[in-house]
Amino acid sequence: MEMKIGTYLKSSIAAVAVFAGLAAPAAANEPVTFQLSWKAQPEFAGFYEALEKGYYAACGIDMTLREGAPGIDPTQLLTTGAVDVALLPQNDGVLRMNSVGFPAKAVMASMQKFLTVMLYHDESGIKTPEDIKDKPVLISQSNRTTFWPFLKSKYGYTDDQLRTYTGQIATWMSDKTSIQQGVVTQEPFRIKAETGKLPSYFLLSDMGYNPYTVIVVVSQKMIDEKPEVVQCLVDGSRKGWVDFLKDPSVAFAAINKLNPQITKELMDYSHEMMTANNLVENDDTAKHGIGWISAERWKSHYEMLVANGLFAADFDYASAFTTRFLEKPMN
Repeated sequence: MEMKIGTYLKSSIAAVAVFAGLAAPAAANEPVTFQLSWKAQPEFAGFYEALEKGYYAACGIDMTLREGAPGIDPTQLLTTGAVDVALLPQNDGVLRMNSVGFPAKAVMASMQKFLTVMLYHDESGIKTPEDIKDKPVLISQSNRTTFWPFLKSKYGYTDDQLRTYTGQIATWMSDKTSIQQGVVTQEPFRIKAETGKLPSYFLLSDMGYNPYTVIVVVSQKMIDEKPEVVQCLVDGSRKGWVDFLKDPSVAFAAINKLNPQITKELMDYSHEMMTANNLVENDDTAKHGIGWISAERWKSHYEMLVANGLFAADFDYASAFTTRFLEKPMN
């Protein structure tokens, strides 16, 4: 039977279209560079978990996790466009970016509690945070303009208590009356490795200073122009943190490969501290999912900064974060 010309043409065109569709290469994933605030470590485990399991790639991102190092400022790299995403230690950083004219937003907070602790010796007689008053305190220069003003205001500490912080524990160990800053997921373990005994400490979050931390920040430009990429960033990261809390082995293998100083024993301790202290999960995340940012809590931290003379009272604090990408239900 002779096929009509019109039918033949339609069939041929359809066949070409199908063939072209099969032959066309898949769209390339969007390259994204994510600048971390330090070298690979347990506090970044959710991101490494997501990368290793292909969660970023699955939703369209060709992700590069770039380790931090001394002298590398994630804020500066984000504002100059050298990276697409910056990981910041706490709320203050993204608030300041906006206050100096660079529109950026926190899109998720990996840690619901501030990780810093005040380490002390049992021999000092310290029982409560109030007992730290008049004793030598070793904290970094940067923290003298973050949590130290708050501690002075709440507990009556004074600047003449301050001593030089080197990042090592030798000075602290030699003076049993001294107090030193540390990170709850690492320093107690390192001190026990040297002394055979876990140190005592107060979590700053329990002392009343509790900003969000390990905060994922992107530019407003990226949100406006590539919202689907930001959504993928948040979705993939949240999945990574969920998986990590259940089984940290995948992330820890990746971290140890990049940073061999982070041993399995230290990583196991860090994971234990994250779960025992509800650092990643709390009542808010039970309702809204990992990474949630509460407007009330963000406002409270900003008001604390204002009260201590660390921020202008007329700033639009809400311009520095968004829950837009956290409102999508987690799979």
